[in-house]
Amino acid sequence: MELPIFYDEAEEWSNALLLYNSALKEINTKLEILNNEFKLAHQYNPIEHITSRVKSPQSIAKKIRHKGKELTVENIVKYINDIAGVRIICSFTSDIYRIADLITKQSDIKVLKVKDYIMQPKQNGYASYHMIVSVPIFLSNTVIDTKVEIQIRTIAMDFWASLEHKIYYKFEGNAPERIRKELKECADIVNYLDQKMLSLNEEVHVCNHNEVAEYKEIMSENYREMMKESYGSVIDDEDENDVASSEILSEEDVDSYQVEHIMEDLATNNIMNKDSKNKSKDGKKEEKKEKKGLGSFLTKVMTNSQ
Repeated sequence: MELPIFYDEAEEWSNALLLYNSALKEINTKLEILNNEFKLAHQYNPIEHITSRVKSPQSIAKKIRHKGKELTVENIVKYINDIAGVRIICSFTSDIYRIADLITKQSDIKVLKVKDYIMQPKQNGYASYHMIVSVPIFLSNTVIDTKVEIQIRTIAMDFWASLEHKIYYKFEGNAPERIRKELKECADIVNYLDQKMLSLNEEVHVCNHNEVAEYKEIMSENYREMMKESYGSVIDDEDENDVASSEILSEEDVDSYQVEHIMEDLATNNIMNKDSKNKSKDGKKEEKKEKKGLGSFLTKVMTNSQ
């Protein structure tokens, strides 16, 4: 990222902070939209919650000195990629890669670097998915690409990483071997837990899908029986050649009509009840005519409802 020339370091850093904070807002807005869209399409939120921050001046100074560079705004912007950071917490490991893919497909986001610590965890057991991206920030007279680090992990991964950081902080980064070993064992347990929960979720999803399919089949059959009792058969095999193709209702049409109209009709007692024994011959002729026109009627209703 190239910064405009400013009068002094303080003003330069203030303008850099403006860019980083703006970049965080851009990323957070995109993630919120993607999450809401996914919920609308799949009735499921892949993102549990999102946190974001700009690195503290103390952390920035420590990191730039660790890299052996002079503490200047130019060096900070050039050599530190995680000044602006976003952390995305997901339910399952499959959600991590789904979110990463959605971010990558954003036309105005450029992925600069990826580190997959899920497929290849760190030696201490740390697991997460890291992305360094750049997002364009539109100022009044220019556009500046600004770097943001995105970390994506599960709830379990975040739990381990947060506590591991606190424990190491107490030892100032030099935890005893026994502590490091036990933390690694905890990381292995977290990994097993994530895999187990993912497996259970997939199993439940399959069961629910089968139950919904079975329920729809039962309701569709019940609906057909109800229509037969009220109007006669919707479409009989022997009448198939007599009915125009545009009048044939698909299973989806039947389900849709049932959900949107039949329950309401039942509640208000608008379903016609007929007694064929009390009808005259002329009435039967009218009834037969009505049965033949049912396909056109329902097709018209479904077309209007769309």
